Amino acid sequence: MHAGRLPALLTGLTLLGGITASHAISSDPGVLVVERVRGTPLASYREADLAQIFAYLDITTQTPWTNGEKRTYRGFSLLEILKKNGLADAKVVIGIAPNDFAARIDMREIQKYRPIVASQIACNATEAQSGACTQGKMRSLETEDFGPFFIVWPYEELPQSFDPSDHSRWVWFLSELQPDQ
Repeated sequence: MHAGRLPALLTGLTLLGGITASHAISSDPGVLVVERVRGTPLASYREADLAQIFAYLDITTQTPWTNGEKRTYRGFSLLEILKKNGLADAKVVIGIAPNDFAARIDMREIQKYRPIVASQIACNATEAQSGACTQGKMRSLETEDFGPFFIVWPYEELPQSFDPSDHSRWVWFLSELQPDQ
């Protein structure tokens, strides 16, 4: 992992746009907190907790940061996480990163495009050649992959009408989910 890249990535998150959250509940990046009211957690999940409750789903897609390369991400249905925690009735959900970056995500987009809260990525040929992992095998998302949790959308399915410069829906380093209030 390239720890020196974290500040640059977090700065990049801030530059993407979005809204500012008042705080981040958990200081542990390996924990995803879901809350209905800001500051009052409904649930806290590590990847192992999510795996006990939800099925793993894969999305093979390019992202705005993979330079046209399709990668396979594995994680959990964002919609199912919201439903499990009584947030399926929210019109807008806010995804928050530890640096207080927050993105407003319309529930209709979540229902239509079915993004995942990714926690793993398939090792590609370049990574395998370096000895970092075995090609095609899943590995945990690291900082340079925008993990440990990253909201991933099926990029090719998103309509052309989406502002191509607005990638705020792709919340890197996701740490909290809450309804917009």
